[in-house]
Amino acid sequence: MILFFLMIPYKISSGTVEIIDRNQTIFKGGVEIYSDEIYIRAKEAFQTDTSLALIDSVFLKSKNFSMSSNVLNYKIPFKTIFGKGNIKIWREDTLKGDSLVFFKEEEKGILFGSLIYTSDTIEVKGERADFCKDSIIIKGKPEFKTPSITITADKTTYTLKDSTYKFISEVIFNHRDFYGRSGKLLYNINKNISTLINEPLIVKNKDSIMGEIITVDHKTNILRALYGKVATQTKEGKNIVWGDTINIYYNKETIDSVLVKGNPRGRFIKNDTTSGRSS
Repeated sequence: MILFFLMIPYKISSGTVEIIDRNQTIFKGGVEIYSDEIYIRAKEAFQTDTSLALIDSVFLKSKNFSMSSNVLNYKIPFKTIFGKGNIKIWREDTLKGDSLVFFKEEEKGILFGSLIYTSDTIEVKGERADFCKDSIIIKGKPEFKTPSITITADKTTYTLKDSTYKFISEVIFNHRDFYGRSGKLLYNINKNISTLINEPLIVKNKDSIMGEIITVDHKTNILRALYGKVATQTKEGKNIVWGDTINIYYNKETIDSVLVKGNPRGRFIKNDTTSGRSS
């Protein structure tokens, strides 16, 4: 039966049906498959004892997600779905790519080629995505973009349960108000808090912030650097402070104030105003 892989009751309609040697059934002229849990539409379908191929303008809708592609091929013995051409999977967010492998029993899949993940104003581009119902891992030097910031890393993970993006290894970020780097960056959407780990550096105008761990509360505009160092530029020179914990209060333009807690130290480097000698 054409929906053997679903293991649920269904109805099917098509323009024409052709049975070849009892081993292959060809559905043409538009195919529609209905059940209580899923709806599938395609222009053609080919069924054998071991596989089901849906071809041309394939559309699938279930209770949890919708999907479209040029071709879907279900290999029954392996309980694996292969997709090719203009793959699109969407729910509240959207995944696009060129090729798909989905493991039905494990409910997880891999999307390859020209990978694009979008959610609200967020767009992530990469080469490959490993996904399941709870998370997505984007590989191949993914680029994360919003209207205000661009982030690149070796790997980007998004976990739906806690609404957190994780940017892992060689993280570079460019915001309209600042830029910097870190070994790892975590951004929690619900709390609107970023955490930078492994030699983080933030540069804002001529001011810079370093530390072992930096957390940024984007709601309150408060930055906290553990074992941090802050260098701020003034008209007279550069003021450098460091200590166990540094709280930085900032606005979009500049750092407003700096509070150092635990072993506070500081240094002021005056601008060099000497001029070179003439010969």
